[in-house]
Amino acid sequence: MIKKESPYKSHLFICAKSRDGKRKSCGDLGNPELKSVLKDAVKDRGWKGQVRVSESSCLGVCEAGPNIMIYPQQIWLADVSINDVPEIMNTLEECIGE
Repeated sequence: MIKKESPYKSHLFICAKSRDGKRKSCGDLGNPELKSVLKDAVKDRGWKGQVRVSESSCLGVCEAGPNIMIYPQQIWLADVSINDVPEIMNTLEECIGE
């Protein structure tokens, strides 16, 4: 194992876990375009290389979903929709000090 420091100031983990309607899950409730919209917003602000946007599996808080976790700042965003992207970008701006 090689231990390294992350090259990113912030990393967004977007839960995409689907339970196929058997119980509430982020993947079933969220907008599948959210990741691409967030990636485009990061690129448009010139943050590529500073902010990483990734899908994740279950984050363990399905009842509050769709969920995004921002690390290393330990920020949990719950009940996220595509309409929240401007506010998410403002939060990221504070996180990376831009």
